[in-house]
Amino acid sequence: MRNRNILYATGFMGNFFFERGIWILYLSSMGLSLFQIGILQSVLSATMFVMEMPTGVISDKIGRKRALLLGHIFLIFYFSVFLVSTDFWLFFLGHVFYGIGLSFISGTDQAMLYDSLKEQKLEHKYGKSIGYYNALVITALALSMAMGGFLSELSWNYVFVAGIVTQIIAMIINLFLKPPSIVESGDEGVSSIKDIVGEAKEFITFNGAFRFLVISISTFVAITSVFYMYGQELLNQQGMSVKNISLLFAGMAIIQAVVSILSPQLADRYSGKKVLIITFLTIGFLYLLIPINNIFLLVSFIIINCMFEAVGVVSSKIINDELNSKTRATLLSLISLLDSILMFLAFPLIGFLAGYADISLILTVIGVASIIISCFTLFKFYKIKTLHSNEKVKTNI
Repeated sequence: MRNRNILYATGFMGNFFFERGIWILYLSSMGLSLFQIGILQSVLSATMFVMEMPTGVISDKIGRKRALLLGHIFLIFYFSVFLVSTDFWLFFLGHVFYGIGLSFISGTDQAMLYDSLKEQKLEHKYGKSIGYYNALVITALALSMAMGGFLSELSWNYVFVAGIVTQIIAMIINLFLKPPSIVESGDEGVSSIKDIVGEAKEFITFNGAFRFLVISISTFVAITSVFYMYGQELLNQQGMSVKNISLLFAGMAIIQAVVSILSPQLADRYSGKKVLIITFLTIGFLYLLIPINNIFLLVSFIIINCMFEAVGVVSSKIINDELNSKTRATLLSLISLLDSILMFLAFPLIGFLAGYADISLILTVIGVASIIISCFTLFKFYKIKTLHSNEKVKTNI
């Protein structure tokens, strides 16, 4: 359990993003338009799209510990660029560093946690463990977003310096991780990048159900993440100050942390499938309420983003149960890659359309469409899984 506790600590310190709740407002204050901001977010998504698979393969090759360290180093580069930049193209470079850093960490932390538990025959505790891990991550975001609003009133430089300091602390804690032997050596290991890619490709080719699961979760995560980011602008248009927006995001994060802890218990009691379907349908209904008035917009925004966390925790358990240790980070990166593709397309599109239509209406239409796709593909995943299970039973008989 030592690795799990160290991961808890590094995940907590590594997610103090003081600019997270106000970065769009910062870029706006620097004179960038919503379209330019959408382009920068697309740069981030494009970088993650390009780097997700390579960093996942690298993680499986060099080990989770080194991959996490590289991720924190690139995040320090990102904060450093924002600290000295006032130019669009430097912000462009900063988002490239940000994307590479997130790609190294994305999936690697989950793979490290799952394999550390699996090594001790405790993989059945992954659902509860990832719930607590996500809760700590969200708590860090809550604290940092709350502090970010106050730091920005003193100086925006303090926001980015604080980010650099916490990433350095996360790196130091990360040094105490012990790579799981189940991945690093023995028959469970793979000897080359070619082997890793080959096994991942074979898994995807012969696992049709998994493909539908990936589409379902990635569509939901990507579009809800876009909604979360553009929410800063929505709330600002309603007259909320930068400080109040950061406090609201911090308050939501606290609720998300609670949801993260409770979600595995709900999944154990009612099944992950039921939790995901009920969450999808509830969020779809809330999207329809957004254009009505400001109160419905605010309430829907808060509830949607709080329920979002339940999908992340529950789907993580379902996905990891489908994978093997040898290519776990690679295949988890594949999921993040699809997230990145969808966000790459959605961010500039919404930024462009916002110049011609009400942004709340645009987000509602795209949000409802994402829920329809997620529900359909999730049902397809479970249908194929059921058919395969029935075929195995008949074969055994």
